[in-house]
Amino acid sequence: MADPGTPAPPVELDRVRTELAAQGHPWVMGENSMTILEEDQRRHRLGVPLPPESERRALETQAKSLTAIRETASAPAQFDSRNAGGGNYVTPVKDQGDCGSCVAFGTVGAMETVAAFTRGQPGLKLDLSEAHLFYTHGANDGATCDTGWMPERALKFCHDVGVTYEDYFPYSARNRSGAKLNADWPNRLATAPSYTALTGNPAAMKEQLAARGALVACFLVYQDFFAYKTGVYRHVTGELAGGHCVTLVGYDDSQGCWIAKNSWNTTWGDAGFFRIAYGECGIETWQVEQVGAVNLRSWTGSTSVLGLWSNDQDRNTWAYLKDLGWLHLAANDEVVGKAMLTELVAAKQGGRPVNAFNNNGTIIETYVF
Repeated sequence: MADPGTPAPPVELDRVRTELAAQGHPWVMGENSMTILEEDQRRHRLGVPLPPESERRALETQAKSLTAIRETASAPAQFDSRNAGGGNYVTPVKDQGDCGSCVAFGTVGAMETVAAFTRGQPGLKLDLSEAHLFYTHGANDGATCDTGWMPERALKFCHDVGVTYEDYFPYSARNRSGAKLNADWPNRLATAPSYTALTGNPAAMKEQLAARGALVACFLVYQDFFAYKTGVYRHVTGELAGGHCVTLVGYDDSQGCWIAKNSWNTTWGDAGFFRIAYGECGIETWQVEQVGAVNLRSWTGSTSVLGLWSNDQDRNTWAYLKDLGWLHLAANDEVVGKAMLTELVAAKQGGRPVNAFNNNGTIIETYVF
């Protein structure tokens, strides 16, 4: 968020156009869903409280002194989780609306991609609830649409409590829809068992992006950024508007940039995504968080059994469910375990749909229709 009481001047498109031309058109600008808003409306599309001015200057100075090391042993020269090994692990771009809830969107976006990427399941179609994270956990931590929040605080709640799925608490800006948290949310839940700060370490950021698919990052937003359309963004003109949080989904050494998923709908930027130059606007030095893993607990919904596997070890039976991959069949009672296996065998042979309760990779209950 911007400093209260010191509103930045609005986007001056002609000035942005002139500065881009003077600097050889490093990126492409255009009028979009953000530039047509009033200044106070744009400010509400941010959501990270700014640090004191001395700290802001320090983080930008540090950012420009860092080099995103190209020759990192365990990281390729480029990575994009929208096309990793032919699979897209990034969930659709959303719209936070006029609420400073970007931290919830950046954090949830990272969890969704990490969950799919670390499982090797581009078809996972996970949709977590930003509303639960911001309007429940954030509110309990003192965050509001007008104050914003910080990723490290959001991830603490994702670790300690977890976040339910979108259908259990649908998001609307300032919760104008009046949606309420479904009482069954503990049985439809994603948790982050581990998270780590990578702030100020671009080499580690690249390694973890290539290993897990996404990161959460904050950066400083200047007025020219609102007019971004495509290309590699560098600040060329305009005053500081506030702080923002996004999901990093890749990088490209040949272009010298990070690839990010925003929460301003697909009508902004490059279909909702943007590229930002290494060392720009504190993108590596303000707050960068890695989600180590994501545990999932929920009913799968109607799906199909594509494969079954077992060996001579006791209770070592697995089922491959469409879009979910291999899940372990587990039951404390041998009879119950055999009953679940029998149901899944029948479902596979008969092409019948199945609904299973998945507790982080373990099937503990099944329905066959």
